[in-house]
Amino acid sequence: MSAEPAFDWVQAASLLGDDPQQVPDDMAEIVRELVDGATQQFQELKAKNAGTDRKEISSLAHQLRGCLLNFGFTEVGAILLHIEGSGYATNEYPGLVDDAAEVFVASKKLLANRYPTLNLS
Repeated sequence: MSAEPAFDWVQAASLLGDDPQQVPDDMAEIVRELVDGATQQFQELKAKNAGTDRKEISSLAHQLRGCLLNFGFTEVGAILLHIEGSGYATNEYPGLVDDAAEVFVASKKLLANRYPTLNLS
């Protein structure tokens, strides 16, 4: 992972606005729900077995990727696309999920720093 994950700021601004100090309350709440939900979905992905749960893994990765890309999380989206595609060895799966979760946390920090009114924890 790079020092700062790739993030689509144009996409984020299209939903959050250009002024980081003036994010509408309803949109800030949506982002907080997205972040909380994504954290839970990463835990669900970690609990899956790549040897037996490929279909469920692919579905969950697809859903999570779509939600995160809507708000600009491009680097984590790329990792989730790889997980969704199932083109990896079973023993690679835990590392891929860990990588995606790590990039998500770093991306969330970037978003929180750029848009402090989101009050992301």
